[in-house]
Amino acid sequence: MKHTTRLSILTSWKWSNGPDRHNLSGVYKKLDTQNVQRGQYAVANQALADMNQFVPMDEGILRMATSIDMDGSHVNYHMPYASRMFYMPMYNYTTPGTGPRWDIKATRMFMSNWVNAFMKGAGW
Repeated sequence: MKHTTRLSILTSWKWSNGPDRHNLSGVYKKLDTQNVQRGQYAVANQALADMNQFVPMDEGILRMATSIDMDGSHVNYHMPYASRMFYMPMYNYTTPGTGPRWDIKATRMFMSNWVNAFMKGAGW
């Protein structure tokens, strides 16, 4: 029994009225690691901007003390109390509409924007 990967099946597929092999160079170019990382970075930037309105704010320091990993894999909040604000519900949020798990709130509202940001960043 011959085992093949899905990619080898696609590259060896024969059309009845076309060439023996398909040129998949465009697919490889789109799925290039650099393109995907640019897309991830674009999503991280967009997500950070969109989530910012849901981050609890007293003096605004938590909202300003942020960064994005170079490959776009994480959005980071650098204040010592960031984890507590993110995970623990409290009752005295000084800014209406803010609270814990601001990522979930933003995801519900902005997911389609994030998909578009990825596609634009990746050059798709």
